[in-house]
Amino acid sequence: MKTFTVLLVITSLTLTSLGRSFEPYRPNGWYYITSGAQDSLSVEPIVTTKDFVSIRLDSFMSERTGKMAYQIVGRVNDQSIKIWADATEQSIGKHIGFVCNNKVVCNPLVNARIESGNFAISGEGPEFKAMYRQIQEDIKNEEIAAEHKKAWEEARKLRASITDTTFLETKRPMSDDAIGPYNYHTGLNEDRAYNQTVYLIAVDRAKKFLSVENDQLVLNLKSGAEINIAEDLFQYITGLFDDWNKWVKEGKSKIIKTEEGYYDIEPTTQKRNNQ
Repeated sequence: MKTFTVLLVITSLTLTSLGRSFEPYRPNGWYYITSGAQDSLSVEPIVTTKDFVSIRLDSFMSERTGKMAYQIVGRVNDQSIKIWADATEQSIGKHIGFVCNNKVVCNPLVNARIESGNFAISGEGPEFKAMYRQIQEDIKNEEIAAEHKKAWEEARKLRASITDTTFLETKRPMSDDAIGPYNYHTGLNEDRAYNQTVYLIAVDRAKKFLSVENDQLVLNLKSGAEINIAEDLFQYITGLFDDWNKWVKEGKSKIIKTEEGYYDIEPTTQKRNNQ
């Protein structure tokens, strides 16, 4: 069968629901139009903006209205191509609706099965520019979520593979940022899940060599090599234990002994001043 690029025909038909909000809230994406009156949408979407991988915004002067018209052209991800193809085949001769911010903004007529994964969202009005940015944000957020999920799946596998003799080293020099939650500029996890996993295991190794003198923790190690960890990681953990001792002195934490017989700290209950 011939593969079509974008075979959603934009017609002059106006949905009675076009621009109307729906309850309950519906995720941004494409939906079946289920009633003959063309004012009812399927409960579940065909695909959502989380399934989009790319979009672009085109503009042109509408010959019919003389107003500026916009078209958002995009493509669904590889996992959704067959879903989209089957849905468009099922909808040949029918309209489907695109919902954004809980409103139907476009209701093209489908005239062929679309095997390429491509689609087009068309309409008039400057709000299409805002919608384009919204869809871009949805795509980016999904990319970030997928990247975080993959990073933590790999980190769990890493944890399972580490033994007491495994040399521990972060993927870049150890720092607060190396084990932060994500890159504050891009939102991506990058190597942080890996680094956090390595760091926490290294801390547990070091805890085995803590003792207590004069109500302060003492690390009975001189280098990371003694517990098979990188030296920059060792120095960072040494700084962590220094912070623990500071918090103990300030009364913010207290030294405890874990069930495994190692020393650790836990927060103390802070009394609030009466106002």
